[in-house]
Amino acid sequence: MTQPMEKTEKQPIQEEEIKTTETVKHFGEDCDFHGIKRILRTDYQVWRRVLWLIFFLLGLGFLAYEITQAFQSYFAYGHITKLDVLYSNSITFPAVTICNLNNFRLSSLTEKDLLHFGDNLGIFLNGTKTISHPDYYNATWINWVNNINWTAVAANDTHQDDFDVAQFYKRAGHQVEDMLLLCSWRGGVCNSTDFKLEHTHLGNCFTFNHDHNNRLYTRNAGTEAGVKLYLNVEQKEYLTHDNSADAGFKILIHDQKDPPFVKELGFGVAPNYHYFVALKRQEITNLPPPYGICKSGALKHYDHYTVPGCRIECELETVVNKCGCRLVEMPGNDTVCPGNKYLDCALPALEDVEHSDRCICQNPCELHEYNHQSTFVDLRQNTLDKVHKTNSHLTKDEIKENLVILSIYFDRLNYETIEQLPAYTILNLFSKYPNGF
Repeated sequence: MTQPMEKTEKQPIQEEEIKTTETVKHFGEDCDFHGIKRILRTDYQVWRRVLWLIFFLLGLGFLAYEITQAFQSYFAYGHITKLDVLYSNSITFPAVTICNLNNFRLSSLTEKDLLHFGDNLGIFLNGTKTISHPDYYNATWINWVNNINWTAVAANDTHQDDFDVAQFYKRAGHQVEDMLLLCSWRGGVCNSTDFKLEHTHLGNCFTFNHDHNNRLYTRNAGTEAGVKLYLNVEQKEYLTHDNSADAGFKILIHDQKDPPFVKELGFGVAPNYHYFVALKRQEITNLPPPYGICKSGALKHYDHYTVPGCRIECELETVVNKCGCRLVEMPGNDTVCPGNKYLDCALPALEDVEHSDRCICQNPCELHEYNHQSTFVDLRQNTLDKVHKTNSHLTKDEIKENLVILSIYFDRLNYETIEQLPAYTILNLFSKYPNGF
């Protein structure tokens, strides 16, 4: 009786083992993994099946490694840079900002100007009304300064604390009508009305092609398809002090969206030379986080985010928070600091922030830049004579001493695009192993 009972108990177990073996066998025959198919083949010798098992495990490990690497590459958020050169029938011409390296004109200074700003402009020795560099000024002006009754000037200055600095900057700075002797755009005539006054740390600056909504375009390459400017440096109007700059202009070529940040950007040109400035336009697209670091959108005082705009607004905020007013060259509706506050608070506050890391700005996500290559040649006498014919109020010697000719143009009708792209996207991730997921 015992033996039949054992046979009856073992029979279901054996049947289950046979059923499991058959299931594994069918799985191996139907499996797409070739290694699994060979590992489970019962007609293979054991050593062959073990060898296939080793190969399979090695392949499985390599697959796991590759998948790990793919996910690490994706979550590293790297980027690649695509550079392309495109050709066009027309190219947007940039804004051109021109600043005399001398802030204020000598002949425009009044007694009250000298009373309030004489020390700051470096005209007087500190704490005195003695001219610091008399050898650099004409005798008539020196005699006028030496004969000023400073006690009477101070007594008549009833609004000493409310000295209008904004009006002083605008009146005493260089004027576009004096600066611009001749102007041509694509062979046609342009004049002072085509320039916009911009207040900067260099005083009055003037921008050609400033309107973002009405930008100029050029449809040809070469000097005749750009702007040509005949500029007067006005060296007789220069002030001289220990930190005074050399004679000439600072030129900034920029997109119309960018405020002219000539304090740190631009290049210089000197009188008695003709400068040829060949341009190349670049359109740059940066990726935002997590692939890169850039900002977009509008600023408080500007429609588009730019690094110069960000810097200017940061400096503005610092000065206003400390002094309750702003500098002339700063945007906004805050009042311009009056005389004493301008000198004692606003200018030192600006100097402090310039020497700190307080105003660190990120790159914009989109920007347009104009790279340039400049060359220059000496001016010949026939060029000076030509300018004198249309500017007879200047002597030939004054023209020779002060004339700068500036030709700005594109040397070819193409532009570069520089675009950051994700190095590894979700599509790349899942398309790398189309049969593995």
